[in-house]
This record gives sequence, structure tokens and C-alpha cells, in this order.
Amino acid sequence: KWKVSSLVLGNVSYTDAQLCSIFQTPVAGNGLIALAHQLIAAKLNIANGSNSAAISWAITAADALIGSLAIPPTGTGTLDPSLTSTLTQHLAIYNEGLIGPGHCE
Repeated sequence: KWKVSSLVLGNVSYTDAQLCSIFQTPVAGNGLIALAHQLIAAKLNIANGSNSAAISWAITAADALIGSLAIPPTGTGTLDPSLTSTLTQHLAIYNEGLIGPGHCE
């Protein structure tokens, strides 16, 4: 069970069930989905007590880039991977513990 019942991605709020469905949606060339996967993970890590200092700028930038796009399968939003890859990569290395507080024991 997650410590949150909803998260805001961009300007759109998603329930925990919707977040799970986004996680289960293959990226299939949609940079928005790839970014959402890493953004959800980062926000969940922070909700679980992880220090966000190393990544807060990327979270802010990702939310700004997503804006009002509705992430599949909840909506039909799409972004070219060339627009999202840098942010997706930064969020991924945070989620993998390579920057920030690292992995929990």
C-alpha cells in the first residue's frame, strides 16, 4: 500500500488506481508515459521519506512539461521522447539511488 491515495502529475490529479494503471502501461515510444513512470516513482520515494533536494528541480520541470496532458491510459496525452529523455533519465538515476539519498537498506 502506498502512503498516498493520489498524486498530481503536471496539473492533473490521479488516484492510486489510476497511477497503477499508468505504471502498467507500456511506454511504446510515448515520452509522456516514460516520464510519468519515473515521476510517479520519485514522488512515491519522497512520500516515503526520501530527501528530494537532489531532484526537486527535475520534478518541477517534469510537472511543468506535463502540464495539463492526461497520461495514458487515463487520457491520450503524448510527448516526443526527445522532449522528455533528459528529465526521465535524471529521475531514473534518483529512483535507482545513484543520486540523492541512495538505496534503503
